[in-house]
Amino acid sequence: MGKVIDISSFKNYGLDEKLFASKINKIIAEDDIKKQYSLIFDYICDYIDSDMKIHNYCDFQNGRCIANRLGKSVHIENGCCYQFRVGLCKHLINGTCTNKNIACKIFMCSYLEKQKIKYDLDEIFPIKLFFNRKQISVLKRGFFKPKDEIINLLLKYKTK
Repeated sequence: MGKVIDISSFKNYGLDEKLFASKINKIIAEDDIKKQYSLIFDYICDYIDSDMKIHNYCDFQNGRCIANRLGKSVHIENGCCYQFRVGLCKHLINGTCTNKNIACKIFMCSYLEKQKIKYDLDEIFPIKLFFNRKQISVLKRGFFKPKDEIINLLLKYKTK
C-alpha cells in the first residue's frame, strides 16, 4: 500500500481543487521512484511556466525583459538566461527556454526579487514529503542541467 497523505492541508496554487488532488494523488501513488521524481519535476516546472505566463513577471518585449529595459540588469537582452563565464544559455532558443529545469525556473533577478516576486519550492509543492535536504539542494542549484541529469542526482542522494 502506498503513502496515505491528507492533501487537504496543501494549497492548490490556483489549480482547480479536483485537478490539484488528482495530480498530487497520481504522484503519491507512483511506485517507481524515478517516475515519481519525474512527475514531481514536471509538476513544478509546469506550475512555474503557467504562473509566469499568466503574470508576465519578466515582461519580455523584443527579447528584453523589464530589468533589461530599465537598465537594472547586467545584460542588455535575453533577461537573466546567462551562464557565468560561458554566456547566453545554450537552452535559450529563439527567446524560449527549451530545458525543463527547476533551478532556472525559480531563479529571479534582483530587480524582480525587490518587487517581492520570488518562488519558494516549499510553497509550490509539498517538497519535503518526497526529498531530503541534499535532494532539495540539487533542485535549487542544478542550473542549466537537463532533467535526466537532475533526476539521476536525486536518485543518487535518495536516503533509504
